[in-house]
Amino acid sequence: MYNFEIQKNMLHAANYLLDKKGILNVSALGGGTALSAYYWNHRYSTDIDIFIHSKDDISMMLRPKKWNSIFLEKLNQLGYDDNCKVHPVYTEIVIQGDYKIQFFSVEDKTQNPYKIVDLWGEKIQIESIQEIIAKKIYYRAHKGNARDLFDIAIAIHKNPLIFSELQVPIEKFKDLFETVSRIKENQELSREYISEIGLMNPNENYSLLAINTIAYLFVFLENYCAAYDLGIKLEESEYVLIEESTYNSIVK
Repeated sequence: MYNFEIQKNMLHAANYLLDKKGILNVSALGGGTALSAYYWNHRYSTDIDIFIHSKDDISMMLRPKKWNSIFLEKLNQLGYDDNCKVHPVYTEIVIQGDYKIQFFSVEDKTQNPYKIVDLWGEKIQIESIQEIIAKKIYYRAHKGNARDLFDIAIAIHKNPLIFSELQVPIEKFKDLFETVSRIKENQELSREYISEIGLMNPNENYSLLAINTIAYLFVFLENYCAAYDLGIKLEESEYVLIEESTYNSIVK
């Protein structure tokens, strides 16, 4: 459904650099592009997010001064125009304005954070759904980005047990609940969500959840956080029941 040709070429360039630096074996594609291009085909996503699962400090290895001429030529062919941002934990390479290659140094948030798959005609390492969602909640629960909220909603709908599979403190889930509650109660923020999600061209198979993500997450998180506050450890069947009743509430 979505044309990821430029993302394919961006990933190829990124993996070339990682291979030259000797860290390709601990690096994996993650984020929204991984979710859409490999797992769900649910929305458009522009960026190539590479997460480096290493305890070593590799931030300096990927900065522009460490690039060779071949990598730079690969970037130039993609439309790179010397727009690169360097931060202590990540490097961001801007391609054609709307596309980015981003390298992040991270700590694992699940037991098995990545695996080898076939994508776009080659074998690559890709993060698991659980690892991707764990990072979205851990690092971005307070931001309320439409793409993140939509991704989290789909993850729950497809796997109601997913929260129990993440190494994320309860405070992050509560942050997410507060963010969703704020959007739900604010008409302007709610309109912004609808506008932003529309730009991502959600797959019609997920259109109901795309439009109702805020309501869906509010009910599910309300139940999840309340159970924790009451000292209730949810059973597998209870996760499923909560999700089913939550989804049914937006279908009506």
